[in-house]
Amino acid sequence: MKAFTRILLKLILLLLIIAAAAGGAVGWRSYQRSKPGYVIDQYLAALIENDSKKAFELLDQSEEASMSEAEYAEALAGKQYSLSSSYTLDETQKRADSNGSEYVDFQVEFKDAEDKTQLAEEFTVKKQSEAAFGIFDRWKVLSGHCMVKNLEITVPAGAQVYLDTQPADSAWIVRDNVPYSLDCYRIPGMLPGKKSLVVRHPVLESVNTTLDTNEGNQDYSAQMTLKRSAQSECMELGISALKQLYAAAVKEKTEGLDLFASCMEQAEQFVKEQGGEFHKEDHTFQSAAVSKFVTSYGMPVFTEGEDGAITVQLTLGYHYLVSEDVIAAEDEQDDGATDGEDAQDGEAQGRELERRQASGDSTATFVMAYRQGAWSIASADVPVIKGNE
Repeated sequence: MKAFTRILLKLILLLLIIAAAAGGAVGWRSYQRSKPGYVIDQYLAALIENDSKKAFELLDQSEEASMSEAEYAEALAGKQYSLSSSYTLDETQKRADSNGSEYVDFQVEFKDAEDKTQLAEEFTVKKQSEAAFGIFDRWKVLSGHCMVKNLEITVPAGAQVYLDTQPADSAWIVRDNVPYSLDCYRIPGMLPGKKSLVVRHPVLESVNTTLDTNEGNQDYSAQMTLKRSAQSECMELGISALKQLYAAAVKEKTEGLDLFASCMEQAEQFVKEQGGEFHKEDHTFQSAAVSKFVTSYGMPVFTEGEDGAITVQLTLGYHYLVSEDVIAAEDEQDDGATDGEDAQDGEAQGRELERRQASGDSTATFVMAYRQGAWSIASADVPVIKGNE
């Protein structure tokens, strides 16, 4: 019985020694894993090995930019870390945010088989809120390195932008070296790949397309033509302006040219020249009319001015008809009378007036400016039409 007791005590002691040794090994491994450098080493090795599942397990999911495993695998495929053979790792800083979360940043260079740097990126690990076994720190890698950073999308000013049906944040708009007639969205971070993109604007045709983040920055302003509704507005404004010019020329007065506030000098010059043509010596002006309008439009131009104007050239073709009474020349009078009678009548009655009409087609060019939700005329080029000689 005493021998059995001694054997039992030795067995229990052996088990205690084994348990202590095992616990120590576990504790040592947990201690090693509690260091941010250990976690980033494991993570980078998984990237090079193209083991997205293992890397995903080391990924922090507490950030707003959390992603599914499928999205993560697609992101890694786009980055192509597996083409590298090795890496070098340097810790750059430790920091904490306003919420007390702790981070460590690392600068990593991925190298090829010849030890040449192929890619350099910054990685960040974040301290987790729950410790392992209640005493060991836990760290995980942020997904920021997977994101496409600071991708720029340029659209006409005032456009609404939707990415995967979500409106783009106006806080992303940057103004450095960007004309006021354009908006440049600089997106801090987004998952790589293809996104649906919709751009809507009050006077320009919408863009419905696919944004491929691998293609880099995109400017969609050149793709946006004038809407039909905007074309109609420009046509109505152009016709009204043309009629206003001819009405002023008939009166030989420049008052009331309210549509030409931005190009009054051009308008006044036309009124002066066209008015002189309407009211020539030996001519009595009767009327002038314009009709049969045909329009064409240029591509929108995004100007540099602080007013943010978008301009469009309107070419306005039209038919004109000018009526006037002209003093008939002597050789055009009735030659049925004798020379003596003709001379007597001419002296007594004077020369006769003859109603004549001049008609033809002409083309005016207006530059229409869209600013602050309304159209105006930025410049006007209207040729002077000739009456009867």
